Amino acid sequence: MIFTLTPNPAIDITYAVPRLHVGESHRVSITGTHAGGKGLNVAGVLACMSVEHIAIAAVGERHLGFFAEDAAQRGIRLRAVESSVITRRSVAIFSSDGLATVLNEQGSPQPPEVWDELTGIVRSSCRPGDVFTVSGSLPPSTPDDAIVNLCTVAAEAGAELVVDGRGRWVTQVLETIPALVKPNESEAASMTGIVDPLQAAHALVDAGAWGALVSRGAAGLILVTATGRVIEARPRTPGGGNATGAGDALTAAISAGLHGTPRDEVDWPEVLRVGVAWSAAAVRQTVAGVVDRADVESLLDDVDIIEH
Repeated sequence: MIFTLTPNPAIDITYAVPRLHVGESHRVSITGTHAGGKGLNVAGVLACMSVEHIAIAAVGERHLGFFAEDAAQRGIRLRAVESSVITRRSVAIFSSDGLATVLNEQGSPQPPEVWDELTGIVRSSCRPGDVFTVSGSLPPSTPDDAIVNLCTVAAEAGAELVVDGRGRWVTQVLETIPALVKPNESEAASMTGIVDPLQAAHALVDAGAWGALVSRGAAGLILVTATGRVIEARPRTPGGGNATGAGDALTAAISAGLHGTPRDEVDWPEVLRVGVAWSAAAVRQTVAGVVDRADVESLLDDVDIIEH
């Protein structure tokens, strides 16, 4: 089973405009309102893959019904923890020139009992061979040990850990538990102080990651493992579109590739090829967490793999 944790879920609203002009009024088309946050987007892509998963998230009580209904419609298996905190909103403005502007509310601190319940779900659910992914931001004032405890519980249960986030909490996890980290270029630079993605990936491995996969947008991605492998995957034909869900699609594909397979037996060239194809297919969608498998099939042969 693949478990996705969304520490800071959101109601994702996507607006389409011909072009965004700062300082002016716009008439918008609403292209989607979904239960969101990066972990739920990952779960949405796993549903498109027909991969078994459970999406774990703390949801404000007034929005529980909406999250449950939206998840059911999208084939997401949701395990929601009811919270007294109102769920934040995230607005993505997608223009016809291919640019996306995202406005994210910070969210609000979750009470301690919510973190306790989330930890209890992970402890009772994870098994050897499972994958546990943590994706996205943390609510303000999250206790320093909250996510570390969750990841520790998952790892002690035998689950493989995938972390897609930025900030001090990621390095705290790596100080405690080996994990596969999947930052983008800017996130990797922020965490390491190193602009070059290859060197940043090496630095993340030195910091405790057993693998560091740095995504580079249309330029593809690079993976460095603790065993010394360095692999690049690049689309031959970079495509344009809405990139807001590309990283989540990549996380889903990597998690699916790890599921049930010991990390030293993973066919990384194939997993990365599939990951780039799913990520590129996600760019063709106007909302995150949705991918057309026909797009993926058309992109699988358009990826170059280079192992150094």
